[in-house]
Order: sequence, then C-alpha cells, then structure tokens
Amino acid sequence: MSFSRLLLVAANSKKYISGTGNDKVFVKPRSSMPVSGGDLYAGEVVLCFQLDEPGDKGKVARSLDLQEDNKRCDGLIFYAEDDKDDRVICLVEMKSTKVAEVAEQIKVTKDHIDELLRAECYPYCNKQLSQIKWKACFYHQGASPDDVAGVLRQLKKAKFTEVHYCTAANSDIGPFLRDEIRNTKKGSNKYKKSKRK
Repeated sequence: MSFSRLLLVAANSKKYISGTGNDKVFVKPRSSMPVSGGDLYAGEVVLCFQLDEPGDKGKVARSLDLQEDNKRCDGLIFYAEDDKDDRVICLVEMKSTKVAEVAEQIKVTKDHIDELLRAECYPYCNKQLSQIKWKACFYHQGASPDDVAGVLRQLKKAKFTEVHYCTAANSDIGPFLRDEIRNTKKGSNKYKKSKRK
C-alpha cells in the first residue's frame, strides 16, 4: 500500500524536483507548442514526488515507510508514454559541490522502493515490474569532473539503466527521461539529434 499512500499524500502537478535555494531539476515539455487540446505533455505521464521535503513533516517519506533518519534521495520522477510499455522511475539527488554521498543515497532509495514495489505488486504485476527502467540523475553546482565521473560510475554499478547529471545551466531532465540523451563512454551527456525537437 506504500505507493497508494504516496499518490494520496504527494501527487501534484509540479514538474520539478527542488533542492536548496532556487535549485531545481525540471521536466520541461518536448515543445513549447501544445500538441492536442492545449496539453503541453500530451501522451506523457509525469509525476514528480519530493521525497526529502523539510516542510512536509516527513509525510511523503513516511508514505514510503522511510524513517526520518533513513538515507534517501531528494526526489522520484515517474515517467511513461502512452504508446510504450516500459515505465521510468528516475531517482534524483540535489547537491552543490559535495557529491560524495550521492550514489549511496540514490542506491539506498532504489533498493527500498524496488522492495516495496515487489511486495505490493507480486504476483499480479510481474510483467510490469520487469518493464521498469530505473534511472538516476543528480544535480550539482560545480563539482569536479572527476567527482562527477565517479558518481556516474557508482550509479552504473548499482544497476541503473541510465545515469545522468544536471547543472544550473542545464536543468531540464525531460530529454533524459524520454531517452533523447545517451551517455558516452566518458560519462558526458549528449543529445540524440534524431529525436530532439
């Protein structure tokens, strides 16, 4: 029942995960022009859940059976497209320059949520569980390239399908969720030109 509680407690129309100050990772629409019926997100389901929100008195974390002192990342983004079977669960951590704990926070959150999903959905949703694409993203404000590369490596070892990072200059996570970004061998992020609009 944890995910049912998460929807009841924390579902909202926000399309971002926030950090300290004005730091945010956004899920911007594919296009600034509405597709059908005025909906900028037509054909997409985007749900952003702030897991580490000081002002909510721990309600969101408790809905996922996370205790106050449990390590966890800042946000969870659920993403799906109408014409695709796979679902994306992207875990997001917001940091400034100190990124040493990012991979552990995201991995611990993934392990916990994966366990909850399997307990809540087994045996009725095995096919859907196998179609989840676990993605990880972190935001930083000037961490060293070596530190960023290290976090990306750790996240890949933690069996995330895709890993990514955002900065203040590039805080749109939408292309990553939509598979419009591929990770190069060096860990830098490149857009797939064929899909970018």
